[in-house]
Amino acid sequence: MIAELESLITLQRIDARIGEFVRAKGGFPATIAELEVAVKKTQDALDALTKKQADVLGQKKAVEEKIADAKEHLDKSQELLNTIKTNREYDAVHTQIENFKHIVSGGDAQLKKFDQEIELLQQSIDKAAAQRDAIGSENAPRIAEIKGKMDTITASIDQATAERAGIIALVPKPLLRTYDHILKRRKNGNVLSFVTGDARTCSVCFKILEPQLINEIRKANRVMTCQNCGSIFIWKGETKTEG
Repeated sequence: MIAELESLITLQRIDARIGEFVRAKGGFPATIAELEVAVKKTQDALDALTKKQADVLGQKKAVEEKIADAKEHLDKSQELLNTIKTNREYDAVHTQIENFKHIVSGGDAQLKKFDQEIELLQQSIDKAAAQRDAIGSENAPRIAEIKGKMDTITASIDQATAERAGIIALVPKPLLRTYDHILKRRKNGNVLSFVTGDARTCSVCFKILEPQLINEIRKANRVMTCQNCGSIFIWKGETKTEG
């Protein structure tokens, strides 16, 4: 039984290492997400400006087509004046000509506004692109570094998990079930209570132990747990490895 309990000591040490690795790795995904979000925000801002400029360019093109169409009709109307024979026809065509001229002049004014807006948007796009590139250049190495650390920790976890598999093969299944059951309920990972002749208390909950119980723990003929906290007792004085 002492050898089996010693295996539990090794097992708890391995689980403590795994727990440290997991905790060390725990904050990395959030940090990476934060850095990636910062880059994405700048890209989203750039995309929004680019889309707005594209919309303005589309509006400008529509006005240009409208002006071109009005000019074409204007030319035809002016040619039509040469063939008109009545004042009524002349007035009607002249009204059309004025309408087309109004469309052209109004369109030209719109085009100037579009050009100004497009120029301002281009300046904003250039600034947004520079900001995106700056944040991307700053965050990319940090993201790569963190991912590298995560990979290293993952490799360490895999190695420790492999060591754990070798140890649990030495522990009887009922004892392992007891250990794992307690481990799942312990945030600090302390499953084992190391008892010494000097302290004579549970090292987990510090409950004072009766002399008869201490003698039973010392003999290690069976697995014993603390009635107060449920930890598995280990007689520290008779183990080859201290906890």
